[in-house]
Amino acid sequence: MFVSSRASAPLMVRRALRTCSLAAVISAMLGVAHGAEKTEGAQSLPTGGHAGNAFIGSWDDDGDGQVSRAEYETVRKSRFATTDGNRDGSLTVDEYLNEYSVRLDRDIADERNASLKQADTRFKALDKDEDRFVSRAEYDASGERAFVLLDRNKDGRITQDDAEPKAEETPRRRSIIAMPTSHNLAGMLEIYDDDGDDVLSRAQYEAQRGKSFAATDVNKDGKLDHDEYVKEFDARLNDRIADRREAQLKQGRVRFKAIDADRNGGISRDEYFAMSARMFDRADTNKDGAITQADPPPARERRTEEERAVTSQVQTP
Repeated sequence: MFVSSRASAPLMVRRALRTCSLAAVISAMLGVAHGAEKTEGAQSLPTGGHAGNAFIGSWDDDGDGQVSRAEYETVRKSRFATTDGNRDGSLTVDEYLNEYSVRLDRDIADERNASLKQADTRFKALDKDEDRFVSRAEYDASGERAFVLLDRNKDGRITQDDAEPKAEETPRRRSIIAMPTSHNLAGMLEIYDDDGDDVLSRAQYEAQRGKSFAATDVNKDGKLDHDEYVKEFDARLNDRIADRREAQLKQGRVRFKAIDADRNGGISRDEYFAMSARMFDRADTNKDGAITQADPPPARERRTEEERAVTSQVQTP
């Protein structure tokens, strides 16, 4: 339902250019999601992450809230075997990216389906009188509640001053699509702060909300039906997927180069597992051989761009 005017013109252009190609990508992703069992081992290999609790959410195979070195190495060995398609003990960039794209597209498809279900839930929540339409009054009331909730210091605008202290995260796999939401400060600013100054006034917010309602109300009857609501969200969702997928595959190439330490154009078994060991050792900050909530966050350190791509990206090599 929410449209970011900051990117509205580029979005319209990208949607026009991507109509055919994006449909093919989405179709392929759904095929991966429903047929993942046909790719040896791929359905059990997470795309997860190395940063903080994401490591546990990604690699905790038995669900006990911790990742032992043995547990991690077992999954990494399975990952290497799945990726090494020609079984020559070395990974080419194509093998690396092909294996990764299978997991990436599977996870994107899962997130996309979950996001569309959430859109249906949101529509029902907005439709307070249960007449199967969201009136402008219902829409505005929801927007008012969201603004008041996030304007924590009650100064009539939403800024970084309204940020809450960070709470301890629970282990979970990070979102790949990461659609912005008006339920948190970062999402609210991304969606409605059209001038990009990180200050969202009430007047600015209401103006953007009005544009969003008008754009979603395709038949211009002054209310939103379920089809209008979901189609508008789906269009934004598909744009987001295309952008995030492209960015993740680009990072995959950067990671490949970083792992290929001898720069011979391939990742040897030794290079692959050396990187795995570094990832585990970095996350196991208390050095007890297991990664748990008790491990303090890794210390920040100066790293090259390639090292940051490997150690800090949401997706794993």
